[in-house]
Amino acid sequence: MTVFFLSLGLITLGVLGLSLSIIVRKNGKFPEYSVGHNKKMRERGIRCPKEEERMLLKKGAHGNCCNCRKA
Repeated sequence: MTVFFLSLGLITLGVLGLSLSIIVRKNGKFPEYSVGHNKKMRERGIRCPKEEERMLLKKGAHGNCCNCRKA
């Protein structure tokens, strides 16, 4: 029983430690990892693969790797 309570306490401390930065922040949200919604990725010119595919199809690329380098 002692091992159970000890492991439960360690798990609780781990969860609190990992969530501390989220709890303390002003907005308290997880960072956005989706390429389409992340502001920093958009500033660097990183696009969603679906968006890039649509852009290439509009330019006339038909999925050939040679066409990817031209875009």
